[in-house]
Amino acid sequence: MNSKVKKSVLDIVLLLIIFGIGQLGGGVIGGIIGSMFGALYGGGYTSWTISIALVTASLLTILLFIVSRYLLIKSHWLEKPDFIAEINLSRLRWHLAPVMLIATFAGAVATGCLGQAWGVKDTLEDTMQELVNNPIGILTIVLIGPLTEEIIFRHGILGGMLRRGVNPWIAILVSSLLFGIIHWNPIQILFATALGVMLGILYTKSQSIIPSLIYHIINNGFAVTVMLITGNEQDPTADLFETPHVLYSAAVVSAAICIPLFIYYWRKPTLPHNQ
Repeated sequence: MNSKVKKSVLDIVLLLIIFGIGQLGGGVIGGIIGSMFGALYGGGYTSWTISIALVTASLLTILLFIVSRYLLIKSHWLEKPDFIAEINLSRLRWHLAPVMLIATFAGAVATGCLGQAWGVKDTLEDTMQELVNNPIGILTIVLIGPLTEEIIFRHGILGGMLRRGVNPWIAILVSSLLFGIIHWNPIQILFATALGVMLGILYTKSQSIIPSLIYHIINNGFAVTVMLITGNEQDPTADLFETPHVLYSAAVVSAAICIPLFIYYWRKPTLPHNQ
């Protein structure tokens, strides 16, 4: 195992440990606080418990990442990237924003149709519905959750591999697969892995967390809007399409829209770090 691969693996392991501790520890602490809050004010007991547990887990994960990466650890194999340099709105490539928005939406529809056609189960539908019934839950799904995941999986895992010279597509696929697995829910694993590839392309070409974060927020915001309107976590294709043939056709058409647009974006020059 060469040096860059070894260092990347060690870095990924550390980031996953940080993510696991933050999610588990924050979930337990937030669950206790949420239970107390729900019992105190009555009504929405489960909603408050889940929402506060999730937001606490996300915030603790971000805190652990900052402390471990930038304050405590002094090791030759743990890189300390300039996070501030990645927060640059000019790197969004505003003239390409409509292209990427359409591509990301088409990719989401394609993945959703395939998951539905294959009969992939949604084991967290009731939990997600509880979250969108609570303002803290909505805030976490739309903003805090995406920020946490972009910091860990794009800035940390994907960015770490890219900065060490790992092949971009290998880095994108590894980070996307890990991003999918941590969602646990079968249908979300499929969708999140595909979404991770899309977000990974955005991060890789822009060298910034801003584009992927914005599109992650748009994606989650759309899902929450659908749930609030329809009362279901599934996208509108769940009611519009009923047969596998129609679902497969919709997936093919969506992929035919998505893939060329991403190829077009990928062929654009990668932005330098100092821009």
